[in-house]
Amino acid sequence: MKLFFSGRDYIHKVLVVAAEVGVLDQITFVTENPLDDDAEIWAHNPLGRHPIIELDDGTVLNHGLLCCEYLASLGPANQLFPDNESRWRALSNMILGDGLFDATSALVTQSLRPESARNHPDMLRHRQRIQHLLPAMEREATQFRADRFDIGQVCFAGGVDYFDRRKPLRRVMLAPEDAEFEWRASCPGLSAWFDKIIERPSLKLRPSDLGIASQGMPKTKGSK
Repeated sequence: MKLFFSGRDYIHKVLVVAAEVGVLDQITFVTENPLDDDAEIWAHNPLGRHPIIELDDGTVLNHGLLCCEYLASLGPANQLFPDNESRWRALSNMILGDGLFDATSALVTQSLRPESARNHPDMLRHRQRIQHLLPAMEREATQFRADRFDIGQVCFAGGVDYFDRRKPLRRVMLAPEDAEFEWRASCPGLSAWFDKIIERPSLKLRPSDLGIASQGMPKTKGSK
């Protein structure tokens, strides 16, 4: 199968799942800039977004979370997408973590534009999402079990890592308090969980560790 991607952040959860399942050696990685008019991605995905997986029979999995579920299904026991009573909580947390990633990506992308070209109502909406997501993720993180690692935790770790590194609220400064915003102070449970889980080998994996060069972060629109 072929995995099309650009920046390392957009592929991270897919790499984590592939590493956890042990199928990295079954993947051919194709890197490109999805903003190029002649990018190959358009021949495979009408959304023009990364990452996607093209299977050997031509089937295209055109969303990062869909790629994750497919890769998880290749393992002997699909513990990342559980089929018991914990399934729905794992999937709900998957959406929360991916939502933090999306809101961060949207604000970072806006910060790269001139002030006059920024969409401030949209930025305020993403800021509001972050303000509601963090306490919700704090509540969930305090209930994570050390002996269980599922897609919810994969996406929590990816979302928090991206948010922590990019510091989107400080970048766009939509309110005076954003200059000193520090998520760890208000989310001690999430912070403690993240500092432990981020040491997991699959979560530390980067494309460069596989000898793959990424295209970097798109500058005007994101991918999923």
